[in-house]
Amino acid sequence: MHSILAAAPAISVEGGRIAGSIGAGGLATALTIIMIVGIREPKGSAGGGKGRIRKKLTSDQAQWVGITAGTLYMVAGSIWTVGRNLSDAFASVFTNGGFGAAGLGAVSLILAAVLYFREMTPGKAAFTGILAAGVWAQAGGIWGLPQALILTGAHAVGAI
Repeated sequence: MHSILAAAPAISVEGGRIAGSIGAGGLATALTIIMIVGIREPKGSAGGGKGRIRKKLTSDQAQWVGITAGTLYMVAGSIWTVGRNLSDAFASVFTNGGFGAAGLGAVSLILAAVLYFREMTPGKAAFTGILAAGVWAQAGGIWGLPQALILTGAHAVGAI
């Protein structure tokens, strides 16, 4: 009887990519799917049968997933420029002179106040988070901190 001893391949993290090769577009897509499945009740779920939702995003979780996804939309480009376009359109309502001399910092403060003080449904919170990510990134200053933290974290794990 012959015995064969085979060693398992060594597990390594190639190039510091803990999560493998994801990319900003892949991560943006995954977060968008998380938002969609995490905020919507499946059709026919009232009967309790198939299609039940396992976990549902809270309003706070949905807003942070939205902020993270919105940040990655700007990095990913391509079809994801829609997120930045929405943020630009929203900000222009306040910065075009109709409200006096209002800058992106004021719009950032408005969005932060809405996210903090208003209890929204998870869908509205996610959408507001996407808007906030674009406005905050353009406003710079202290408003750029969420973008810096998200992108630093994504780079640290090798996701982008």
